[in-house]
Amino acid sequence: MRINHLTKWQRIKHYHNHFILLVSLFLLGGCVAVDEGTRRVSASSSPELTPPPNFTRGLIARRVAEPLYPLRARNLGIEGWVMVEFSVDEEGEVVGSTIRTVEEQPLGYFRQSAVNAARRMMFDNTRGETLDDIRYVFRYELEEQNSILVEPPSDEVVFRELIPMRYITPNYPEVAEELGIEGYVIVNFDVNESGMVEDVTIVESEPPGVFNEEAMNSASRLRFEPRIIFDGSVRVDDVQYRFDWQLPD
Repeated sequence: MRINHLTKWQRIKHYHNHFILLVSLFLLGGCVAVDEGTRRVSASSSPELTPPPNFTRGLIARRVAEPLYPLRARNLGIEGWVMVEFSVDEEGEVVGSTIRTVEEQPLGYFRQSAVNAARRMMFDNTRGETLDDIRYVFRYELEEQNSILVEPPSDEVVFRELIPMRYITPNYPEVAEELGIEGYVIVNFDVNESGMVEDVTIVESEPPGVFNEEAMNSASRLRFEPRIIFDGSVRVDDVQYRFDWQLPD
């Protein structure tokens, strides 16, 4: 009787151990499945390196500024892209105050460089009206390292002077032309960060007052590539420009 009694408990213990083993295998399999699922989610949530397409509303870019590669990103071997949004005025110039970052990958490396580059863009705008919601993507890639424009360290000065983009031939006043009067006007003005002329004044004119109005009108239509310091466009005050009126020989 004692042998049968022990055999019974041995059987119970055997079934109990077998049950514990099955439960452990089930739980272990569930943990593995959860872990693999977590890895799949992590992989799918990695940053998207392919940027969205440009959206220029039919405008054709006449000048695209090459952005400088930020030195920190270059040293760390980081690539990425930035999409900026802005408005384009009637003459095809980007309105600097409207530039904003829509999306960027990765965050925090290329934003300012892209905004500075967008300020220097120019479009062919044949519609004759300001167009909003223009979107453009600047890419930062390290494959062709020899062609990369690298942002300089802070102790190096990068400087580019104003570059005239548009030359204006002023109209000849009818009265002056009929009377055979020739002359010149020197104007003074400021050039803002977008290369547009502001605050035009007369410095000198000969003969006085004859060509002043035409000089003021012509000066206001001048356009410049803005002065660049450290990849940022800056305002330039007190620029002087001379217009001449000469009759044909």
